[in-house]
Amino acid sequence: MDSENIELENENTEPENPQLTLLKDRIEYAENIFGDNETYENVLNRLLEDSKYVALSIRYPYQDFSNMELPDKYKNWQLRCCQEIYNGIGTEGIKSYSENGLSWTRDSGYISYELRNEIESFVGYIVENEVEENV
Repeated sequence: MDSENIELENENTEPENPQLTLLKDRIEYAENIFGDNETYENVLNRLLEDSKYVALSIRYPYQDFSNMELPDKYKNWQLRCCQEIYNGIGTEGIKSYSENGLSWTRDSGYISYELRNEIESFVGYIVENEVEENV
């Protein structure tokens, strides 16, 4: 392949999401788990997307946040949330375990209460519509 084709190939690829790059440092690729690099990146992107919506649902509990972006101050939180969700897939993240009855408990669904409490909820206030009467 000549250098011209390599340059065209590099121009067509999108730059990698900086959050994805940072998440790769926290969740390492393991061929026996992911199979290939494409699956690995898809899993990490889904974790980033899920953690974004977890954060936004806590931050804006009474608003439609489907088109909102995660505030920059929660970018590190998002990475830690991805780690907790990923660790919760297996046996990690178990809060308690018992042997004979085979029962185990996770800490608060997807993420721990400690992590959840780092997000400040933002709620608005009621605005009354003033109707002018024509007299």
